[in-house]
Amino acid sequence: MAFDLVPVLESIALLFAIMFAGFFYKRLFINYNWYPATAKILFNIVYWVLTPLTFINNFSESGIMSVLIFPFVAITTFVLIAGVIICKMSFKDKETKYVVLINSVNQNNLFIGYPVLYSAFRNATMSLYFGLISFIYAILIPDIIGSGKVLSKRIILNPVILGFFMGNVIHYATPYIASNIPILLFWAPKALVYLSIFVMGMQLTFGTDVFRGSFRKAFYVMAFMRFVLNPIVYLPYIYIFHISQLYRYETILLGIMPPATLNTIMALKYNWHPNFTASSTLILTIISLILATILIMLFGII
Repeated sequence: MAFDLVPVLESIALLFAIMFAGFFYKRLFINYNWYPATAKILFNIVYWVLTPLTFINNFSESGIMSVLIFPFVAITTFVLIAGVIICKMSFKDKETKYVVLINSVNQNNLFIGYPVLYSAFRNATMSLYFGLISFIYAILIPDIIGSGKVLSKRIILNPVILGFFMGNVIHYATPYIASNIPILLFWAPKALVYLSIFVMGMQLTFGTDVFRGSFRKAFYVMAFMRFVLNPIVYLPYIYIFHISQLYRYETILLGIMPPATLNTIMALKYNWHPNFTASSTLILTIISLILATILIMLFGII
């Protein structure tokens, strides 16, 4: 699948620039009284407006597709394999093990995956499919570990599920409206690409504890899970499900996406070394974007 690499690399470079702009925006203005309010507004626009609208835009046109089985099986297989391996390993304390687990299995398929895929292929369909499944796990796994119960309200009342549900209702109940949704919401995917990566940068935090003592081992394990084991687990399913070449490339890229920023929120909620969680997420995000750029360059040659 050959394509012109120059505009793709320019788009990826722009993503880097926007993400670091968000990071430095936070560093520069976090002590101002107005910063928390503006940060919350930007986050809510991405989370509660652009995310559901992007899902509505996609699923109102396509409806529920059998290809959704593919990300469910692929992600679930990886969660089980990684979970068993991590549970058998020893770490500094149980909190560190929990951080390693959630940062290994809960990846950022949407707020990083969507901008990367859209910049490379002008298509990010698999990001939405994988994002739907991984978003559920990102809520489910920490709550089961932290509280021993599933908070179904948190799963149902989130923008991904709401957008998925509303998109399918429009597709099947009002097909005469569904055909016009992509025209009305043409701006939503691109707005999600740029604003989500900026907000992602605002949520990242850097700390040197990642490279200290026992945390160093935890970081290496997370890096192995994210960038080695995950894509390896995905590869067989790419051929078992006979997906298109475009979706194969998208899936491989999603296999090296960084941990979800929601993990930091969960770590803060349950007091699982939130500073280490946030710092490791930042470093793994930078590594992920570099690896994604290299892979995209290889895809352009193949």
